[in-house]
Amino acid sequence: DKGCVFVGCTRPAEWTQAHHIRHWIDLGPTDIANLCLLCAEHHRLIHHSEWDIIMTPDGHPECVPPKFIDPQQTPRRNYAHHHL
Repeated sequence: DKGCVFVGCTRPAEWTQAHHIRHWIDLGPTDIANLCLLCAEHHRLIHHSEWDIIMTPDGHPECVPPKFIDPQQTPRRNYAHHHL
């Protein structure tokens, strides 16, 4: 991921935590296909709000906003780290 995957966040990988996309409590595996990097701020946001994260078929995490932000809940990808 090279850094926090939340849309627009520029925090580098060193400042992030691994997040289970399918939560471990729901039997989500602890493997690369089910993990992404989030900074502490966005990790809390994902766990305590209606934001969600999905993994695309090509293996890239995308953030899904709550309906009150985007009624269509269009997934959004963070491109901030692509130049690295």
